[in-house]
Amino acid sequence: MKETLEQVYSDHRQGLYTLALAITRRPERAEDAVQDAFARLWTAGVRLTGDPVPYVFAAVRNAAVDQMRRQNGAARRLESVSIYNGLPTDPAARAVSAEQHRLVREALDELPDAEREAVVMKIYAGLTFDQIARALGQPLQTVASRYRRALERMGRRLKGNGEAAHE
Repeated sequence: MKETLEQVYSDHRQGLYTLALAITRRPERAEDAVQDAFARLWTAGVRLTGDPVPYVFAAVRNAAVDQMRRQNGAARRLESVSIYNGLPTDPAARAVSAEQHRLVREALDELPDAEREAVVMKIYAGLTFDQIARALGQPLQTVASRYRRALERMGRRLKGNGEAAHE
């Protein structure tokens, strides 16, 4: 069990943290959610059969949701943080990239929670639709539809921002 959890963490730590961050919107809460999830998995002594990745992602998602429940409802979206790793070092490219990241982050933040989770798990965590479906306990078609709708919404919003910037 210990080796399996260590391997999943080693292979997916950034994706697990990114998922928790997309839910909690606070780096310290995201870190706590990942730690809480692994502590629960360890103490529960669950025997993981098959692919453990969806099970661990589900545990982290649940821990992040628990973090949000403990948080005051009015303060939920006060702080929004980027789920992107880094920006280019060239100043001109950095300015363009920072603006693009801001627009994508805002589009992602406006998605309903279920759609945002599907996008984060697919794009940022690199999970398959089957793994996402198992992690969320949802049918595969539902997850794929949420992902497609999310990308369409984000595309419309980003296209609208691009047209507004060219006017």
